[in-house]
Amino acid sequence: MWRTLLAISSTLLMIGSIEAAQVYKWVDAQGVTHFSAQPPTTGEADALTLKPAPGISGSSGSSSGADAVNNPQQQIIDQKIKQEIKQTEKQREDYCKSARTNLAQLRNNPRVMVEAGRGEMRRLTEEERQQRISETEFAIHKNCD
Repeated sequence: MWRTLLAISSTLLMIGSIEAAQVYKWVDAQGVTHFSAQPPTTGEADALTLKPAPGISGSSGSSSGADAVNNPQQQIIDQKIKQEIKQTEKQREDYCKSARTNLAQLRNNPRVMVEAGRGEMRRLTEEERQQRISETEFAIHKNCD
């Protein structure tokens, strides 16, 4: 969910520097609404055309893309967004690496032990192990590919 909020907030912050840009809106299988500059690889998306943000009061009636680029506040916002995107990408890479490692462990070890509570360990049944394998494969496919 935090990825969705980050994507939406990043999109909204960057709108000020976008001149009539194309944005796609779609709802995933979990019912979460997404906004992106690229359409989703699968499924349908609504194409939205964004209009330039209204000018700041007290400024001249016409604004150009160069004004947004030269605006120090906009540059600070852009820099923060880039940092957030880098941080999110790093977290996604770490998650994917961990998920792939877990999947390899689940596939290669039929006797997987998990914590059962109070520090006790128990062995996963074959059915539970297969369920975790399919859940991990789905998560990797959804978030990493």
